[in-house]
Amino acid sequence: MARIFSILLLFIALTSFGQDEEVEFKTIFNGNNQSSGGYGAPELKVGPVNGETSLFVGGRGSCIKGNKFVLGGTGYRLVSNNTYLEGPADKPIGVGADSTRTIDIGMGYGGLLLEYILFPKSAVHLSFPLIIGAGGSTLNAKKYQDDSNLNPNEWALYDYVESSGFFLLEPGINVELNMAKFFRLSAGANYRYISGTNLQRLSDNDLSGVNFNITFKFGGF
Repeated sequence: MARIFSILLLFIALTSFGQDEEVEFKTIFNGNNQSSGGYGAPELKVGPVNGETSLFVGGRGSCIKGNKFVLGGTGYRLVSNNTYLEGPADKPIGVGADSTRTIDIGMGYGGLLLEYILFPKSAVHLSFPLIIGAGGSTLNAKKYQDDSNLNPNEWALYDYVESSGFFLLEPGINVELNMAKFFRLSAGANYRYISGTNLQRLSDNDLSGVNFNITFKFGGF
């Protein structure tokens, strides 16, 4: 899936390079004719983490060259309450088989943003972002319940479970609206491809998935 998105991004960039742009920069409400600029953008992403619908909050800061080519940076953090239900094989030595607990999942990532904007002077157009970066996931445990074999004073020893870094590749496609000279509204989908995590309880696939995003871009376009 990630490879397909990447190939599509490269294909669009190559086939669209050199095409003539419209003389007039069009927005929903008025116009502009600026060849370069930049923007800052808060962003929301919704997608799966360990099979649960999850919310990421973050943003991006970018510069634009020739209205088409974007170079910038991004960062996102998981803010929803995602959990992992611990099984018997995950429990430390000395913990009773009947004891139960859930583990909170923490996750964040960021990296380099590359983006190609197709027909940027049109009021409604497409963009093809690609994030290349890294991140990390941490598992933090809640206390055991109904466990007669573990001293309650020892619960704190198991608050921290494990953590791992990972490599990230996130290609996507967005529909953008030029709302005004300083504001663009963008919505679309991307695929969060995670590789290299060494968590015992979660795999790369558990942290990967399709996201739906909405972005509010403020700046000079």
